[in-house]
Amino acid sequence: MDDANFVQMSTREFGHSQIRNLIAVALETESPSVVTNFIRYQMGREKHPKGWRNRSGDLEFGKRLIDELDNGVITEELADIPGTKGDETSTQLARMELLRHFLGFVSRYMKYLDLQRQ
Repeated sequence: MDDANFVQMSTREFGHSQIRNLIAVALETESPSVVTNFIRYQMGREKHPKGWRNRSGDLEFGKRLIDELDNGVITEELADIPGTKGDETSTQLARMELLRHFLGFVSRYMKYLDLQRQ
């Protein structure tokens, strides 16, 4: 998130509250697809490349977050959890727990960024 250019944006354009809304969705479901679809929905609502569509490099923030949730650190850590190989239900539940923890870290970091901007 360091390179997502959020410091240049005001908290009205994108802030901690948007990540809190994403966490609320993650807490209400056991499906990682629901979380990624929520991010896609938020990206689709924006007319200008700010917030979820804020571009840094070749990826928008929402797409970068989806990539991280689907293929990044969550998948890497999931491989180290015993008892999830071959069991789809256990794998999905473990993925959701990791996803929620990851989003918690994102939320705290966004709160930190909110203090650096207005």
